[in-house]
Amino acid sequence: MSQVCLQDGPNCEPCRPLQRSPIEGFYLSGDYTKQKYLASMEGAVLSGKLCAQAIVQDYELLVAWGQRELTEATMS
Repeated sequence: MSQVCLQDGPNCEPCRPLQRSPIEGFYLSGDYTKQKYLASMEGAVLSGKLCAQAIVQDYELLVAWGQRELTEATMS
């Protein structure tokens, strides 16, 4: 019988990236990111929700960042 469920190797969880990346304004979503499920459709959906939540939490920062970029572009 073939294996139906994927299994991560030991200590793989710390290697998974968060939805909020270290790059300002850049977010990640997908079953490979840090969330409670293994690589699966459920993991991808949860990751999308966590990513959207991070964007909503960062909304004011993103708006300020966008305005700063626009100001710098018009001054050049």
